[in-house]
Amino acid sequence: MPRRFAVIASGVALLTGATTVPAHAAGVIQNFSATATTLNAVNEISYFPLGPIIPLPVSISRVVDGSPQVVASGKGFVQYQCNGTAVTTYTALDRQLTVPCG
Repeated sequence: MPRRFAVIASGVALLTGATTVPAHAAGVIQNFSATATTLNAVNEISYFPLGPIIPLPVSISRVVDGSPQVVASGKGFVQYQCNGTAVTTYTALDRQLTVPCG
């Protein structure tokens, strides 16, 4: 019975917009990767298995002369299309990739 009450209370809180800490753990999903033609960055919090996925701010920057210049930004998922083959350094989510993506 107590478990059933907790599930009902969580559902009511979700429907009413009340802020509560869920009983299940939150997982931070962060990834910065490159393919032959794109750079992808993901920054989300997932309240798995029953809760929502919350998108967080994320940006991809190109490092030019030692300083980062934002080339793409958004919430949750952002993608930058490569337009060349020059080896360039990019940063996102405190990670760095040096890839052939001019």
